[in-house]
Amino acid sequence: MNFQALKNFLDYYLPALGVPGSDTVVYKDGREVFRHQSGYDSIRLHTPVRPDALYYLYSVTKVTTAIAAAQLIERGEILATDPLYAYLPEYRKMYIRKKDEKGAEQITEAKNPILIRHLLSMGSGMHYDLNCSAIKTVREQTNGRCPTVEVARALASEPLAFEPGSDYRYSLSLDVMAAVVELVSGQKFSEYCKEHIFDPLGMKDTTFGITEDRLPRLATHYAYNERTKCPMEIDPLDNPFLFGPSYDSGGAGLVSTVEDQIRLAEALTHKGKAANGNRILSSYTVDLMRRNQLSPAQLATYQDAPHLLGYGYGFGVRAVMDPAAGGNLLPQGAFGWDGAKLSIFSACPESGVSFFHAEHMGGLHRVVIPRLRNVIYSCLD
Repeated sequence: MNFQALKNFLDYYLPALGVPGSDTVVYKDGREVFRHQSGYDSIRLHTPVRPDALYYLYSVTKVTTAIAAAQLIERGEILATDPLYAYLPEYRKMYIRKKDEKGAEQITEAKNPILIRHLLSMGSGMHYDLNCSAIKTVREQTNGRCPTVEVARALASEPLAFEPGSDYRYSLSLDVMAAVVELVSGQKFSEYCKEHIFDPLGMKDTTFGITEDRLPRLATHYAYNERTKCPMEIDPLDNPFLFGPSYDSGGAGLVSTVEDQIRLAEALTHKGKAANGNRILSSYTVDLMRRNQLSPAQLATYQDAPHLLGYGYGFGVRAVMDPAAGGNLLPQGAFGWDGAKLSIFSACPESGVSFFHAEHMGGLHRVVIPRLRNVIYSCLD
């Protein structure tokens, strides 16, 4: 194995795009074969990227939420085919907002219920509007605390974009799934994940949100300034996905480290079993989680993004179905997801390869993701 091409990509290509710094780790057959911190954490102070830095995972959180839901499925506590209203009665009668041929808005009652599988595969028809009236209302009613279950109940008042199961739409579905886990388990979602996922894997630095004592380890946040064509430092606590202090966002709430996330990726690569011998999922459940759940019509919507060509969508993760369709060097069956600031999570039982890439820049998903995954796999021979 020769990782010079990967090191060059991280040291030269990413900075040329405006990425100040990053941290990348690759495992093959259960051992670390590459780890590299590139660039600066703070370009203003010229401080290097620290190996133990904390990162907001944003949507990489969805992988953990899908695992939690899958654990309930394999224990027989829920079924993927259960209607959501069995756990949250507010979702029994849902409405769809659409436009007629003349462009006039119409609200009609949904014919089919949202199922648990629709939450896990983004087929619910829900939205990702963080400023919607439902969230504003629950924020006012709870004095800004926004408990996870209360937010999920409030979101039931928002019209859907389509009949559940008929299309794909990236949404707050996994946030609602976190509320279902709370209701079924009887534990706060963060407590459930700690007991059943983080502690068994030795993920000591992974939490929902961040406390003041951990702030010095939080990686510097950046946004790309279109005017100056340069990265711009932003408030590290400016995370619009965290609605309140009592909200455990199943879609975007985790703070973690590179070392913790590669532990999780390794467990999935090894079909649910961690290096320490603890098992968080059965091999059959991991296979279900990474199997495409979308119909041909849903796939057409999902694969509209070029970097998703050849991928299907399982339970909270994309999975390679046809590597040739997207010019993808990852083998069929490789799966994972990414976050708003471009953390990238990948596991693959077939190749025995896991990798995790962390940064706090984002905005370059369609450019970076397909290139990074190919460079990593090209270095493995």
